[in-house]
Amino acid sequence: MHRIPIRDIMQRVLVTIRPDQLVADAAQMMEEFNIRRLPVVDDTGYLVGIVTDADVHEADTANRVLNDYEPGAEEEWLTVGDVMTREVVTIPIEASVGQLAATLMEHKIGGLPVIECDPAEPKRVRMVGIVTETDIFQLIVNEWQGEGQG
Repeated sequence: MHRIPIRDIMQRVLVTIRPDQLVADAAQMMEEFNIRRLPVVDDTGYLVGIVTDADVHEADTANRVLNDYEPGAEEEWLTVGDVMTREVVTIPIEASVGQLAATLMEHKIGGLPVIECDPAEPKRVRMVGIVTETDIFQLIVNEWQGEGQG
């Protein structure tokens, strides 16, 4: 099972956001799609960051505190680019489920963008999917059910 390529279990339908969109937009998208992380892509589709539900919650809390202490101050709207993580932990599409599990454990995270490098611009990566611990659990459940739930 650990040798299965992640391309076989990753989600190919991508929900992404741009860095110039508001954190409130990210919160709404996460709720709508029932997800905990949103890859951030530029106008050309290259991965430039990631924003998580924790980032959104922290930004909302900071915004409330700031507005409570500065009555009458104009409310500032944070963008995704203001709160996103720019150094994204990713995994190449050629990786195996074993490599995925090791990476998730090493970084203590629950999901990773799956990437391919652009041959024309090797320092830029394009997302081709996303894979989470839920995808690994689904693989295990499918295997277990295929064995007759023994």
